[in-house]
Amino acid sequence: MAEASYAKLLWLEAKRIQDPDGADEIQISRGDGGIFERIQMRQGDVYEFNERLIPFDGTPQIDIILREVNEATHQASVIGGAGINPSEIGLGERTQSIGAPSSSLYELWYKVI
Repeated sequence: MAEASYAKLLWLEAKRIQDPDGADEIQISRGDGGIFERIQMRQGDVYEFNERLIPFDGTPQIDIILREVNEATHQASVIGGAGINPSEIGLGERTQSIGAPSSSLYELWYKVI
């Protein structure tokens, strides 16, 4: 089997939101802190990543972290994360729930290529 080089992010779906104003201000980053998307999402929204490829670069796992930004204080709190593994290569589209353990706040769709 070929060696995985990238995680291709496809979509992020808002199942539920936390912000009482009706929209979460989301920062999407790698586990190392590098922010690569800042978006606003309402319940039911689906954000399509535009050919977003995240390299494995020899790491055993890519961690994708979602943070919700408080507009008043500009402080970010962690919603949760997803761990993408090279062993998922060839398994097609995958999904991981992100957020509260009892019910997901967001779902991340991706492929390992």
